[in-house]
Amino acid sequence: MKKKQVISIVIMLGLVVILALGYVFAKNYKDKKSEEEAAKEEAESETIDIYDIDTEKVVKISVANGSGSFDMVLKDDAWVQEGTDVPMNTENVQSMLDAVADVDAIKVISDDGNNLAEYGLDAPQMSYTITMSDGTQYNVRLGIALSTDVSAHYALLDSDTKVYSVSDNYYDPFDVDIVSMTQIEDEVNINSEYITSVSVTDKDGLDFAAKYIGAQEDNGYYKWEITKPYKDILADTDTLNEQLSQYAGISYEKCVDYNCGDLSKYGLDDPYGTIKLDYYTVTGVDDSDEDSEDEDSSDASDTGTDDAESDDAQATPVPEELREYYTYILYVGDKYVDGDTESYYVNPDGSDKVYTISAETVDGLFDFTPFSMADPCIYSELVDQLSGYDIEYKGKKYSVERREEKSEDEDTDKEGTADDDGMVNVYYVNGKKVDETEILTLYSAAYLLELSGEADKSLMTDEDAVLTITYHPNAADDVVVKYIPYGNENFYSVDKNGMTYFLTDKRGIDDLISRYEKFMEDNKL
Repeated sequence: MKKKQVISIVIMLGLVVILALGYVFAKNYKDKKSEEEAAKEEAESETIDIYDIDTEKVVKISVANGSGSFDMVLKDDAWVQEGTDVPMNTENVQSMLDAVADVDAIKVISDDGNNLAEYGLDAPQMSYTITMSDGTQYNVRLGIALSTDVSAHYALLDSDTKVYSVSDNYYDPFDVDIVSMTQIEDEVNINSEYITSVSVTDKDGLDFAAKYIGAQEDNGYYKWEITKPYKDILADTDTLNEQLSQYAGISYEKCVDYNCGDLSKYGLDDPYGTIKLDYYTVTGVDDSDEDSEDEDSSDASDTGTDDAESDDAQATPVPEELREYYTYILYVGDKYVDGDTESYYVNPDGSDKVYTISAETVDGLFDFTPFSMADPCIYSELVDQLSGYDIEYKGKKYSVERREEKSEDEDTDKEGTADDDGMVNVYYVNGKKVDETEILTLYSAAYLLELSGEADKSLMTDEDAVLTITYHPNAADDVVVKYIPYGNENFYSVDKNGMTYFLTDKRGIDDLISRYEKFMEDNKL
């Protein structure tokens, strides 16, 4: 081997050794750096234990923040405001106690106590003191929030010099005012199904009242009657029940005055509105039993049975001996504005406390009209609940009579209207037998008529009715419905047994009269 080749091989071997040593050095350096970084991260992730508190021995909590200051003391196993004995919200107090049970810091920011203003600790945004039964006190002072992704505040923890960063868990529960801490009493728990009457009035002119009348023999659907501003007007059950659910669900936001001696400060000496509910509770039945009954009712309604059958299944009344009756009255006063939040002051009758309810909730309690609660159907009895009815228009009168007669067709199922005895409904107009399908179609045209709105008394006329229908129910007095010309040419006023509260669309009545005329002409009546 030539000398030149040997030298080349030696150089290459040397390079390999150098590269190997470099790799080992770099690897060791990287591993060491990783270990140092891991140790640093682990150290930074470890919190600093400041103190642990036995919250069972806490007897006083003093709080000062941007909303003011207040002191709470444990008295007879209940937390109250010191000096007034106003009860405090148990859940809010417990949140405070849970927060301070184990106080840890994230890291030490400064040891020398210089430049406290830099951290907002020269005049802390919040401070609180926890006093134990043996007199020991723990002090927490919190400054500005850290300008990082970490939700934390600068803090002085039982020290005038050492600045820590601490989690917002030690800030948020104490960021409350005395109003938010005051226990809300006078809460009502009303089952809307147990309301028996309702009355709602306000200064904008609303004066509405309705009472529960139970299922009617001839129509089990209508269970409520409007008593103000109308008389003997059935309510639309679904619509009214939706409104009642709002009253049953009333809840207060805050107690702003626990022992109010002057309601005029809140506009409650002359309230804007008043809500009155008569209701009952069921004795001897716990909440789980009532929930079970509600679920059973829901299950029954989902079985595909007819509505009437479902109503009957759910209409089992609560025995009178299990009922306890109550009256709830709520007065609504002035509007209360707190930043972007709007509420109303309210006062339950018989209470010296003033609460707030959100403006949105209050608007829902009063934002309706009596007409919107009324049954929109002008006359909604089914034809088989009548013995007949009379029609009068343009000086003519036609009497429709429904009779039950023995079917002449042995195949009664084909007839479609035969009962178990083979009897069928047969219809006569002025004594002449008419086609059942045609007369039922004609009846449906009137059956589907609905109210359009309230009548303006100044536009009422004394003109003769353009159409009068007198219904003859099987088990009730006659009902006379008249359609009378009105000051607005788009409507007729409706006179139902002398009650002239409402209007109906003129086109519907004119069309109905045309249908009657054609039917009578086709049948040579």
